[in-house]
Amino acid sequence: MVTSKKELETLSQADLDDLLRISEFIEQEDENSLVSELKRAILDSGKLEINQWESLRAHIREIEELIPHIDLIIKLKKGL
Repeated sequence: MVTSKKELETLSQADLDDLLRISEFIEQEDENSLVSELKRAILDSGKLEINQWESLRAHIREIEELIPHIDLIIKLKKGL
């Protein structure tokens, strides 16, 4: 019996855990989502100290740098 490469691919538990965590993060749209938390922090800017705001901005810059890569992945997957 010939088995295709697709049939042999299996996910490890770690891979599955990563996929579930990523999916949960992406699909999260409730009041506890990252975006909601950021909006709340901005509305009550006194909650964070200056070093926390600077750290938050640095993390957002890292995300901004990933956007072109995410856009490319979306474009490639739509082409498939």
